[in-house]
Formats: sequence, structure tokens, C-alpha cells
Amino acid sequence: MKPEGHEGTILQKSKNYVKFHRLLAKAEADGRLDGKHRCPVCGMRYLAAHEADDCCRIED
Repeated sequence: MKPEGHEGTILQKSKNYVKFHRLLAKAEADGRLDGKHRCPVCGMRYLAAHEADDCCRIED
């Protein structure tokens, strides 16, 4: 929110970042924000433990 006019009493809604909110909702639905299991290397969260273990795994 930012003030508009000289008095600064009227608030105008700031720019809405639709893509950000859409990506945030997708990440939360995938469990990457509130997931129970965390990748030991990067810290990204997952709903399943095997996904967290496979996140930054180095394959030979």
C-alpha cells in the first residue's frame, strides 16, 4: 500500500505480482514450503522422505 495525494490519507493497492503468488501456491501444494522432510544439502522441504533424500544426490 502506498499513499496517494498530498495528504497521504488515501491508500492505493500496490502492484499485484500474480506469477509470484501462483508459484508460491504451487510450492506450498507440492510441500516445498511446509513439508515435513528437509533435504540435508540445500534445505528444500518435501512431503516424502525419499524425495528429500534424492534432491541433491550426486549420481556416479
